Amino acid sequence: MNLAVYGTLRTGSTNTGRINHTALVFPSHQRFPAMICDSNGSGTIVEVHDVDDKTLAAYDDYEGLSAGVYRRVRMDIIMDDGTIIEAWVYLAGEKILKKSASFAVIPSGDWFNR
Repeated sequence: MNLAVYGTLRTGSTNTGRINHTALVFPSHQRFPAMICDSNGSGTIVEVHDVDDKTLAAYDDYEGLSAGVYRRVRMDIIMDDGTIIEAWVYLAGEKILKKSASFAVIPSGDWFNR
């Protein structure tokens, strides 16, 4: 299955695309980014990786799903070649969203170009 990553989980792969209607932000701690839905956002650059159930479960633990740090949803990705695929992606969860007043937007939407 496809998993789209946008921040510290990116490896430099060229299998990239964009998720429209989102914004890449730094929560108040500014150590790692979060993606939020934003109809006016510039979009977020992602890498797409093929993962199995066991690997996805490990990412869920790492991203703090059970603690509400992030939440995992399926979204459409417009790949660099123009094709559209669906992938799992981590959005800011309840704990991060509580700090939304302190979010700083990464205008490029690209963790590697911040």
